[in-house]
Amino acid sequence: MSPSVTLIIFALAWLSAIAAISLWGAPASAVALWLAALVPIAAALGGRSLAAVMAGASVVALVGGLRFSAWHDAPPPDLARYVGHAIAVEGRIDSEPDPGETTTRFTVAVDRIRSGDDWSATSGRLLMTEDQYADYLPGTAVRLTGMLELPPTFDDFDYRAFLTRRGIVGTMARPRLEVLGDPPGWALSRNGTEARLRLESALQHALPEPEASLAAGVVFGRSGNLPPDLYEDFRRTGLAHIVAVSGSNVAIVTAMTFVLAAPLLGRRRAIGPATLTVFAYLVVAGLSASVVRAGIMAIVFLTGELLGRQQSSLAALGAAAIAMTALHPQAAVDVGFQLSLAATAGLIVFGPWIRSGLDRFVERAGCRAAVPRVLTQTAALSLSATLATFPIIWVTFGTVSLIGPLANVLVEPIFVVMFWLSALAAVADLAWAPAGWVFGLAAYYPLALVTWLARTLGELPFASATLPSIDGSAALLAYIALAVAGWPAYRHLAPSTPARGSSSRVPRTVALIAGCSLLGAAVFHISLLPIRGPGALEVTALDVGQGDAILVTTPHGHHVLVDGGPSAIGLARELGAVLPHWQRSIDRVLVTHPQEDHIAGIPGLLDRYDVDAEFDTGATNTIRSYPLYLQRAHDRSEIHAGDSFTEDGLLFEVLWPPVGYRTDELNNTSLIIRITYGATRVLLTGDSEAPAQRELMNREDVRADVLKVPHHGSKTSSTEFLRAVDPAVAVISVGAENHFGHPAPETLAALTGATLFRTDRDGRITVSSDGRRVTVRTER
Repeated sequence: MSPSVTLIIFALAWLSAIAAISLWGAPASAVALWLAALVPIAAALGGRSLAAVMAGASVVALVGGLRFSAWHDAPPPDLARYVGHAIAVEGRIDSEPDPGETTTRFTVAVDRIRSGDDWSATSGRLLMTEDQYADYLPGTAVRLTGMLELPPTFDDFDYRAFLTRRGIVGTMARPRLEVLGDPPGWALSRNGTEARLRLESALQHALPEPEASLAAGVVFGRSGNLPPDLYEDFRRTGLAHIVAVSGSNVAIVTAMTFVLAAPLLGRRRAIGPATLTVFAYLVVAGLSASVVRAGIMAIVFLTGELLGRQQSSLAALGAAAIAMTALHPQAAVDVGFQLSLAATAGLIVFGPWIRSGLDRFVERAGCRAAVPRVLTQTAALSLSATLATFPIIWVTFGTVSLIGPLANVLVEPIFVVMFWLSALAAVADLAWAPAGWVFGLAAYYPLALVTWLARTLGELPFASATLPSIDGSAALLAYIALAVAGWPAYRHLAPSTPARGSSSRVPRTVALIAGCSLLGAAVFHISLLPIRGPGALEVTALDVGQGDAILVTTPHGHHVLVDGGPSAIGLARELGAVLPHWQRSIDRVLVTHPQEDHIAGIPGLLDRYDVDAEFDTGATNTIRSYPLYLQRAHDRSEIHAGDSFTEDGLLFEVLWPPVGYRTDELNNTSLIIRITYGATRVLLTGDSEAPAQRELMNREDVRADVLKVPHHGSKTSSTEFLRAVDPAVAVISVGAENHFGHPAPETLAALTGATLFRTDRDGRITVSSDGRRVTVRTER
């Protein structure tokens, strides 16, 4: 028996021991005993050689079972005893920042816990939730004081079990945090995280959303800022792997680089760019266990492609699986690892045969001129990975992407271009922002195309199917069936299809011309048309949830932003939807007053966009986002009643507050701004309440055609003020199902004479005016 086959049998024995313990709670020695019982049968059927292999497999299964059971049966960490209690602990950050809409999460490895006045040693990890601008690096020593809570479970996802597998016993929301010490000056986790965060920030400066978040997911697996609905589309279309640190992802990218480079450089020389792709990914994505596993699997597959010997690749994959689960037993129950292992095995075993079959079909159909080999190779990669991962996806997610093979065939050739252009945009922006902008322009098109494909295909009613639930035992049986079917494919090389010249280049020429024409039309429509501006005043209430963010666009495309909402990523997504993709600057930013639902998005905006000038009233607050705004503002000035400025023919007048105005209610310090364009008046009122509104009515004629309703439509507004404004159009910026009861019935009743729009129901609201007539459009 060849060494390759022996190694594969040993790997199967090792993994079978782990599966028996995980699925059925079997003893660590169970599989080893089963295999030992087969030794006499093996001797009778295959002689000493087969008996020796079976005996060796029994030993390997025993070692694998003992190693996994030592982790699987270990008692919970000591920290688990304190779940449900208010505690003080000391430890260190041991994860990268994990961003949310208005929060950031960190894993903390706990070393000590306080009981009374004394500290004692403990062990375990907790998940800490902090505000969106928290930026602690791995290795930072911290002291936390707060309630350690049990992680929740959901109907469709056992979040508690998910965290438990990672050694996390509880969660702590916004604890009192003291930094006890900075991370070491040189540490791989700390410096790697810092580099990735700088690259991600560079992508955010060079690209709009959601393309910046997609690029971050593609290049180094940081996909936390992708909109949930877009990620769901990626999942429905079988494309979620492209924004994850997975072996299947890296293997496919590596294989696609090899496939695309081979016709130009030859198979042996194509190994260079493919290997460079692997190591580039390892560098930018960091050297965490999952990233290293991904790199190992990619190298295994690439070696097999180069040598044309999938037998050797499968043996190497088996050895890698043993080594990785021996070092990190918890990897065996990680879905990402399982998918990576299965996908890579599928690429090795089934990929060559599927590719050969597709090539033969294309040749016999006589359409080789229209279907290049790179397309059949891409299809083979996608189909083999889909086939091999199907049982895991079924048992884990309960759904399967029906459109996945087609989506991957379309996306994977684009993926290689997207990966390299995104990486170059990040590095270039760090070196020189204008260079990053140029590479960002180039990267935008493949990123936007993939986003469009995911959304378009994901909306199809047959994109995915919900399957009846099965357990891990059924998935194991499915893999036994796949192994039986794959054994002949493994033992025999797939027949090669000779390349034949095409008698006509017309189809490819037509395809090239059509592609260039479509690209030219896209560039004209997406990039060139917006340069001239909308030709009218546009006031857009961005859909930022429970908060305010109003974008004013002048007829020639200048931009003034009034407030930034509660979330930096939420604001970035909205601006990405309404600004041209090349627009990485904003002329002016106005902050009506420093409360979270108006200012919290601004510090992130000042990192992403070049802002010429910032304006506010000088009112202060103790919230975290206010000092960050002061720190990041480039040219900040205070404005008060009587101040005004013009921007491209628009007159902006500050009506409130007057200089020296003092009040204990921060809402009443809100800027009230009137915008005049021709005969059209727009009144932006921040969160002003009745006392300020009544004083303003005594000073000014407040009539306006368009009113941004004060304070999200709350009952704190003066009915007399709303009637005095007498708007034709009223816009309420308010979050869906908010806890404040906004908008109030009293306010809605006072606005019965106006056409009313609300962001919670209508989404993004854009009011346009040519200086005489006002029109409104909405977009969810």
